[in-house]
Amino acid sequence: MAFVGYNKEFGNATGVYDTEAEALKRGGARPEDYIVVEYDWQETDYLPSMTVSDAGVMSNRFPGKTIDEQRALIEAESEQRKIDTEIKFKTEAIKLHARVLLEEMQWMETRARDTDLVNGNNDAMNAYRAKRNLVRTESNEAEVKLNALTTIEELRAFQAKDQFS
Repeated sequence: MAFVGYNKEFGNATGVYDTEAEALKRGGARPEDYIVVEYDWQETDYLPSMTVSDAGVMSNRFPGKTIDEQRALIEAESEQRKIDTEIKFKTEAIKLHARVLLEEMQWMETRARDTDLVNGNNDAMNAYRAKRNLVRTESNEAEVKLNALTTIEELRAFQAKDQFS
């Protein structure tokens, strides 16, 4: 049996030790975020693959995989987290840019109402609504384009402002 230090705040194992005292001494985290779990360490266990359940039971997230396979799976997870974060950030940028454009158009509504009042029709308001709908449509289309991107390089090259006319 070995003793494995685990940082609950970051969700990662920090080291494998021969004694519980040694594991506690080398914690490095705040006491409330650090636990030591007794675990039957195997040759195929890889420290970054280890997780602890709410009940305090340690397990390998990728049982039966070699260390190289576990490393590849962890790298793939990390890459996916980067992609998810970038998509979330870019989605917010699209929404923000659309909101700014719509706010900048606010004055057009008053002008369109006045114009229609003078002309006795709804042509100016219809044109105003069409411009607003264009911004919304472009925003929706930009999100679809964004969600279709699959690599971090494509996502980083994507610019929200470029998606609007």
